[in-house]
Amino acid sequence: MTKEAHPKPAEPDSAGTKSCPKCGSTIPQLAVVCPVCRSDIGEKTAGEMRRDRLLKVAAFLKDWISFPAAAFTAIAAFILAAETNVLQILRLDTASVTMQFLRQDLINVGADDTSASRQGDEIFVPVPFLRSVLVNEGASVATVRPEFMCSQMDSNSKTITGHFYFIDIQTQKKVLDDIEVDPKKPSFVNVALRDMGSKDDGYGATKEPNTCMLNYSDKYGAKIATIAYTAGDTSPMEIGGVDDTRVARRDMYCAGMAKGLSLGGEPIDCLSDRNLIAIEPVYLWEHALERALKQSGEFRQFTQGTATRIPGLILQDCAEGSCEQNVQEMTNALRHFTPNVTVWLCPPAKTELSKCTKTEFPVAAP
Repeated sequence: MTKEAHPKPAEPDSAGTKSCPKCGSTIPQLAVVCPVCRSDIGEKTAGEMRRDRLLKVAAFLKDWISFPAAAFTAIAAFILAAETNVLQILRLDTASVTMQFLRQDLINVGADDTSASRQGDEIFVPVPFLRSVLVNEGASVATVRPEFMCSQMDSNSKTITGHFYFIDIQTQKKVLDDIEVDPKKPSFVNVALRDMGSKDDGYGATKEPNTCMLNYSDKYGAKIATIAYTAGDTSPMEIGGVDDTRVARRDMYCAGMAKGLSLGGEPIDCLSDRNLIAIEPVYLWEHALERALKQSGEFRQFTQGTATRIPGLILQDCAEGSCEQNVQEMTNALRHFTPNVTVWLCPPAKTELSKCTKTEFPVAAP
């Protein structure tokens, strides 16, 4: 095949005319189409010349192998503008997610997440968590599931697996929605431990110890990221779980009762056939009374009046110097109080409700 010769542009003469390179006719100097032979004689850019060559090849293919010229032209146009689509052509525009564990932290529910004017008198729930960051090193958006698992070997060479979730620090609630992570734009998350156990307890495990498995998806489907970590302060397996001190109190004093029942608000500490009980230190007896009265009313409303419970207070740590003063204030306030209230005063050493001092209010007249 011989190389096609391209005619040189016509040289203009002094009269403001030029010769058509196709038919030789004298035409105006600024003409881009010959008025005699109708040929296109305007100067073209390099891109336009390349496109014309592709169209000639398309015409050849159409004439000799019946390949549609329009289809070939579309392909050619795509190729010419494909700089931003190369990754997609090679199927390299995937997401690639990893996670970095930064440092441990702790939040006290009721204090760190609450304004000073609304903070309670006692902290019940310290929540340890691990500040972390999700990084997408790929080329497309990733959708990350808000939970994952990690495994490591304990001192007895037994595989221990933990299940983790992302939490919203402001609401102290589990993140339920998937998290979108843009390419090259890190997303900071807070990791909390849900539960932990061994294979003997029915827990699964990651393929390798000291790794985590994180599920995510991109435009091509579901994927699993394997994240290696080293043992130490930044290990997710070392952060520990949520410790609600109220649980231990309920277990101590409320054997055989329903514990932690929630009617939509703050959980009821203990519920027996007779009493609805709030547990507090003795110096917070007013708070305990307020809570027990409120929850007793909610319980009656919840059962549509078919069941009622007498408000009850379990007051702990009645061994301090101020205990007598607190007890005297409470007794004076409840002596003629209605409705009825049951109060148990429990010294620190007493771990059973039956060993606490019980008083029914209002006090019966002698």
